[in-house]
Amino acid sequence: MDNGTEVKSPLKDKKKLILLLLIVGVVYTNSLMSGFVGDDERLIIQKQVFFSHPANFIKILTSCDAPLGQKFPYYRPLNTLTFMLDHYLWGLNPFWYHLENLLLHAMVVILFYLFLMEAFEDGRIAFLASLLFAVYPVNTEAVDSISGRNTLFCAAFSLVSLLLLAKGGRKRIAVSFLAYFLALLSKEPAVVLPFFLLSFGLTAREEKFKVKKDVLIGFFAVTAVYFFIRRLVLGAFTSSTGIELSVSRLKLIAAVYFEHFRLFVFPFILNALYVDRAVPFTMVKGAVAITGILLLLYFSLAKRTPSPVRAGAQWIFWGLLLVSNIVKIPSAPVADRYQYTIIFGFVLILGYLLAGLQKKRIMAGAAMTFAIVIPLSARTFMRNFIWKDSFSLYSSLVRSDPENPIARYDLGVSYMKRGDPGDAYREFKTALSINPGLPMAWMNLGVISAQRGLAADSERQLSAALALDPGLSEAHLDLGVTYYREGCLPDSVRELKAALAIDPRFVQAWLNLGIAYEDEGKTEKAIQGYRMAAQLAPGLLKAHLLLGKCYQKEGFPEEAAREFQIVRKLDPGNASGH
Repeated sequence: MDNGTEVKSPLKDKKKLILLLLIVGVVYTNSLMSGFVGDDERLIIQKQVFFSHPANFIKILTSCDAPLGQKFPYYRPLNTLTFMLDHYLWGLNPFWYHLENLLLHAMVVILFYLFLMEAFEDGRIAFLASLLFAVYPVNTEAVDSISGRNTLFCAAFSLVSLLLLAKGGRKRIAVSFLAYFLALLSKEPAVVLPFFLLSFGLTAREEKFKVKKDVLIGFFAVTAVYFFIRRLVLGAFTSSTGIELSVSRLKLIAAVYFEHFRLFVFPFILNALYVDRAVPFTMVKGAVAITGILLLLYFSLAKRTPSPVRAGAQWIFWGLLLVSNIVKIPSAPVADRYQYTIIFGFVLILGYLLAGLQKKRIMAGAAMTFAIVIPLSARTFMRNFIWKDSFSLYSSLVRSDPENPIARYDLGVSYMKRGDPGDAYREFKTALSINPGLPMAWMNLGVISAQRGLAADSERQLSAALALDPGLSEAHLDLGVTYYREGCLPDSVRELKAALAIDPRFVQAWLNLGIAYEDEGKTEKAIQGYRMAAQLAPGLLKAHLLLGKCYQKEGFPEEAAREFQIVRKLDPGNASGH
């Protein structure tokens, strides 16, 4: 019997799955040459000592997903746990981290295909939609940025949950609940899944898409448990700002919708970091946003809408609602990575349209498919190079949005790491000319000025940083060092003690406090500073050497000898140690 639907064949499935895997490998192979980029440094590299202690496994489960010492409204422990495991397996070799991301993306592509086959029983739609998803350029950020792995996990577990639910059976449904919970522990976008199931079940014409009431209750119960845990850990259900529907926020929401619709249909102009100014509201954007939302609602509710189109429209609707900024997203109002799970709906609709064209006119359909897939694949392959390193990424951000102060600041940091303080200074100054309220930019200006011997400029710039953020322990340290170089020892001690009041484990602050006290003639307090530095960083040769000299000066030869022996072990060629 031929009803126009491609018959499900295990052999055909196997060939298609292999082809999809090969395409993912080819399109993303150059991502394996990248290093740690952007947030990878704060979320992976700077946490290596933290990851070295297995007991911190519990801290990961009971804290936000953020750089050490910072607070963000993100609860994503599963992602951080994989970084801890990677630390034990690979250390800081970025190749293996990127390989994991590539394999995860390939897994998501395969799971998407299997789910569509199970749900709609049309191999052509499933393959075309999965092929488009595999090469869509907006996905590059989630795949190329190691710290974007939370998005990959969220998508993978969400698809596992949907696939098991589609297959049915009590055991599968129970595991489906577990997979959904793991998706929530990976990233917040998974929360749309039960709402999608509810709306699609209510509007679907086919009986097989109706979701039983007890199953829906189960999904919403899992959601409630997640938010309860989130509330305990973060102290908030969403973010500190909550829901806002002011005129300015509504304009931002409309501009955000427009930008997402633009990324759907023209994913060639990409940006890894949008700021509010980069998504300005216009009447045209508002009209496009409203039209797009109305179309999504129409295709979601119209009786004659084909099931794949209805499912795609509803998935987009719920996904965009979550990232619409009704609740302000702290990191950026729009980001390419936000589309990773939402794009499922768009490629499903596009795959359905291409499949329909191929059924009617196979040559025209094939030509149209190639005309879409080849440029998308090429753009994705080229986009991967942007994520080679932080300098390449932030240079790209500045080129695409020269007035982005965050991009300017990050590019300045990249210049500093490359040993180019002149260009770094220029970028920090440019960032502050756009937004004077960036304390870290002021602080880095102060550091560069101090290196140039411009003590007055350094003092002014570091003071500006602390006026904006008194909790910047590094700024207190740098200001203390600046005062020390000017001979203002009491002021130096005050700033160094302020740094330690914020971070009692700040090794450099303890070391410099010891130096300042020693110059003041307060040897006992100097010993305390050096001793704390040596305890916190046993491999810090300078702390042991200065401590030994202080002990020697105070008439404690045994203690001095002990410290000099440590210096000799750390550096056998050190003359002072001998």
